[in-house]
This record gives sequence, C-alpha cells and structure tokens, in this order.
Amino acid sequence: MSTPVFAVSPPDLMVGDEEDQQKLWVVEARDLARGFCGALFLALPLLYTLEMWERARLIPTWDLALIMILAYFGNVGFALFNGFKNKLGRKAAWFDALTAMGIGVVASALTLTLINRLNAGIPAETMVKLVLLETVPTSFGASLAINQLGGNGRRKIEQLYSADFKKIVATSLGALMFSFNIAPTVETQIIGNSLTWWHTLAIVAFSVAVSALMVFFAGFVQRGDDSGVLRTEWVETFFSYLVSLLVSALLLWMFGFIDFDTPLQVAVPWVVTMGYATTLAGAAGRLII
Repeated sequence: MSTPVFAVSPPDLMVGDEEDQQKLWVVEARDLARGFCGALFLALPLLYTLEMWERARLIPTWDLALIMILAYFGNVGFALFNGFKNKLGRKAAWFDALTAMGIGVVASALTLTLINRLNAGIPAETMVKLVLLETVPTSFGASLAINQLGGNGRRKIEQLYSADFKKIVATSLGALMFSFNIAPTVETQIIGNSLTWWHTLAIVAFSVAVSALMVFFAGFVQRGDDSGVLRTEWVETFFSYLVSLLVSALLLWMFGFIDFDTPLQVAVPWVVTMGYATTLAGAAGRLII
C-alpha cells in the first residue's frame, strides 16, 4: 500500500516535545499569525511606497508572472533550509512556500485597501498587479518570521545540501529580501548616473571589503560547515559578490529599469550601485539563513 503524498491530521492532535505539547490547530494558527505579522513588518515600507504603486502599473503581465514564479522558488528556499515545521517528516516545503505567498497576498490586499490604494476607481487588472507585486516582499517577510523567528530551529534537511549550495542560496535569498526596499526607488539610477568610473570601482572594492568584514571578522555568528569549493574566505567573498550583482541586475530588471537593450555604460553603474545593497544583504543572508 503506497504512502500518500499529503496526509490530513486531526486538528486536536497533540504535537510538540513531551514537555510542551499543544494541539495541532493552535500550532498552525500561531505559525500563520507569525507569518502575517512578519509580512507586514518587513514589507510595510514598500506598501507605503509610491514607486511600487507606479511600477505595478508599468510591469508587463508576462514579466510579472515570471517574477511571481521566482518569488515562489525563493520562498521554497526559505522553507527548505530553515523549515516551516521543525520535523523532517513535515517538510512540505513546496506547500509551505505557497502558504507564505498566500499570507503575502492577504497582508498586501488588506493594507492596500486600508490606505486606499485599492478602490472601485482603479481598474481590476491594475489592482491585481499591485497586490501581486507587493506579495513578493510580504511573502518573504512571512517566510522570515515563520522560519527564522519561530524558534523551530534549523532543519535536518540542510544536511542533504553541500556547503557551497547553501552559501549561494543564502546569499541570493538575503540579497533579495533585504534589498527589495531599495530596488523600486529611482535613487539607484540617480546615484548611478552621477558616478565616475573611479566611483564605480571604489563601490566594488568597498562592497567586497565590507562583505568580508561582516561574515568573517565581525564575529556576529559562529561559522558552520566550511567545506567545498567556497571554503576559502576570499573565494567565498568574491563569488558571493558575483551572485549579489546578479541579484542586483534581476531586481533592476524586475522593476523595468534595465533590459538587454540598456547600454553597458548605463547599466554597469546602476548594477554596481544596487550591488552595494545586495552585497551587504547577501552577507547578512549567509549569517542568518
């Protein structure tokens, strides 16, 4: 007899450690509440940001669909490496990511309605696009609150992945989560347009140096597994910087600032300027994810 992929447990099932058992529905409700609060805590500045409202109107529908797919896989990453649940037997990361995005949709729609950004005078397509775009940061906030702030600890499933893979994913997720507040604003382009090549190179050097300082010398957390290709400090730092630049370019594309037709002399300073934020955020990701 085959084991079902999904099993439904009774709401009154007692779960948890022997010393601290609670009913399943209480645990699930607390997870959802924590995710909802985390969604608002992380993304509230973006829910109040004019640029997000305007970019939602301008982003092509197919681009937004791709953005939502990428956001879903980002949430899968949070669920896989830190766990929506604290037991390996409840590792439905794909469903957990969908739940986080559902929380993001609800948190975004409610807040945008309360602040009168969603009303009867706005076309339905625009409202849907605005809610979906805001769902990216709110879902990340939900995942962060549930996975990092819930006291569930790290998942045993982490043992299935190499140290290099975990560092790359942590850099990417950290860069996306903590740099999203900056990405839709025009200040990155204003700064980039004002830079000389010396400024651009100085930002690159400083970004790399501060990243190394945060991860290896400041002593925020004890380092874990240092095996793999990226075990050397400077190899990890430089490779993570390249990953952060890719995330920077992705964010600028996401909000319609650059594409394949953008001249390099325009795109490079913008990506490097945004990369300052994504590099520091990626370093933070390697410390906490």
